[in-house]
Amino acid sequence: MKEALTSFDLMALVAEWQGLVAGFVDKVYQAKDEVTLRLNVPGEERTELYCKAGKWLGLHKTEEKRETPGPFAMALRKTIDNARITAIEQPGFDRVAILRLEKGATYDLVFEMFGKGNIILVQGGNTVAAMRTQSFKGRQIRPGIAYDFPPPGTNPLELDRQGFHKAVRSAKGQIVKVLASPLNLGGTYAEELCLRAGVTKDATVASLKDADFDALFTALNNLAVAVEQERRPAVILDGGKPIDAVPIDLLIHAGKERRESPTFNDALSSYLSSLAAEPSVATKDATATLRHRIEQLKENLESLRREAMAAEAKALFLYNHFPLFEELLRAAREGRAFDGAQIKGVDKERHTVTVAIGDFDDLELDYDKDVNGNAQALYEARREALRKAERVVEAIQAAEDEVRIVEKKAVRAAKRPKVKPTRRLWFEAYRWTLSSEGFLILGGRDAKTNDALVRKHLKEGDRYAHADVHGAPSVVVKDGAKAGEATLREACEFALIYSKAWPAGLSSGSAFWVLPEQVSKQAESGEFLPRGGFVVRGKRNYVHDIPVQMAVGEVEVEGHRKVMGGPVSALAARSTRYVVLRPGEMDRDRLVANLAKAFEVPEEEVSRVLPSGGFAILKVHGLELGLDAAG
Repeated sequence: MKEALTSFDLMALVAEWQGLVAGFVDKVYQAKDEVTLRLNVPGEERTELYCKAGKWLGLHKTEEKRETPGPFAMALRKTIDNARITAIEQPGFDRVAILRLEKGATYDLVFEMFGKGNIILVQGGNTVAAMRTQSFKGRQIRPGIAYDFPPPGTNPLELDRQGFHKAVRSAKGQIVKVLASPLNLGGTYAEELCLRAGVTKDATVASLKDADFDALFTALNNLAVAVEQERRPAVILDGGKPIDAVPIDLLIHAGKERRESPTFNDALSSYLSSLAAEPSVATKDATATLRHRIEQLKENLESLRREAMAAEAKALFLYNHFPLFEELLRAAREGRAFDGAQIKGVDKERHTVTVAIGDFDDLELDYDKDVNGNAQALYEARREALRKAERVVEAIQAAEDEVRIVEKKAVRAAKRPKVKPTRRLWFEAYRWTLSSEGFLILGGRDAKTNDALVRKHLKEGDRYAHADVHGAPSVVVKDGAKAGEATLREACEFALIYSKAWPAGLSSGSAFWVLPEQVSKQAESGEFLPRGGFVVRGKRNYVHDIPVQMAVGEVEVEGHRKVMGGPVSALAARSTRYVVLRPGEMDRDRLVANLAKAFEVPEEEVSRVLPSGGFAILKVHGLELGLDAAG
């Protein structure tokens, strides 16, 4: 199956995207390594440019998007929202696409579609934002420094016939691998080139004749013309299952079903939708890529072993026919004819002569060296091939170990229910709960959010609560002036729950509430307030002997299902499915896993509402946890 875009694919896509020029970036979304740009093109429906780093880039609508953008998406929103698209380019034949944008200044949004992939926003030659920081030999990607494009690879479409011959001949190994990597074509188009040229893909470069190189060069130009001018995009199916999306007819897919599309982008989008429609693909065969890699490594291993054997055989042959080869090398140096072997070619730049003699059709020798020198070079080539073979064996073993690990993880994942996160609401940046009377209670998660909570959200008409425990969070009751005694007590309970009283295993404690004007950031003369700390002046309204207990349950907030933690009375008033907890010995991760399964949410959502420390279950209401109460 197709696993990523090729350079030819990107070339076809960029040609089709020229209609986006003069459009605008409307919004940016991000989920891990997937970034989507919603685009507004005048006179057209809104469209979405979807990128999965290092794999896919295309106009493709995904079903779900994170409402709360990640840091990179937020940086793009701040910088290029409503920016106008002025150009879309592919530099050379590289797997790189550039979206040129204008918004007061000129920006380049660079999509690097090789390796792990990356998306980089560049302005004036400097990196403004990057999806991920990376460090390569001679090249770094991180905000605040100059952006260097990846070193350009060979552009086979700019080579003339002689340049193509030279580029291919200068590489060693199987022709399909040389076309795929050094010539930048990728595996699919390297095989296609061999098929069209009538060249065996496993043949070594050294064994090919000039006619083979000519046929490959002609096939390459025919491919380029087809991609540029004669596209016939389609999704390719095998047994009814999509396996590829192509911009042109390919011989390697001869006999397979074609589902034609008006554009290559449509074909790619359809293919991506078919991948998304198989939710069990990763679990069903999470090791497919690894197994494919192992097969390739085994082929490479056999090739290296054959290479080592061939080098040794050639060295022995040289020694067994020492006088003959001494004369041959002397003749090559002097530029005269030699009748003892068929000379297939002399390369004066590399100082080599290639002969057919005995069982060898392509024995290449350095005529500046004598027989001993050539034999030693062959023995060194043998040793190098065996060294590489040892490393390949280690890589095979490591990949097989990884297969076993992935299989175990897949089995465990298959047993866990697949859950979707609930919609993230603004107040989840803080600890939160809804009181039994319906008032929103917010608490800081750390010094930074303590500070932000009081500065941004403690207003006239609110109430402030704090536990009598060092390091307790600041707590704000929104519209607390209208709240009853029950809410103010619950705010004090809330402050105690998320204080150090819980990890310390305390059974009870005290807390208080005050008016907003009693809370100040101004320390007494000669004193210092740490970040997140506040001074409370005047009368404090204490609540004593508060049990250190909490509940976690499922509630509805603004029409959305959420998991909420807080005072027991608050959960009892709003939830039919909840669990009552106190400090105890139960492992936090164990409780999180069981609650996440019961509420059918990701474990992270449960973890965020729990205090640090251990737990004991006092009561379970409307749930099946499989955990003992008071355990």
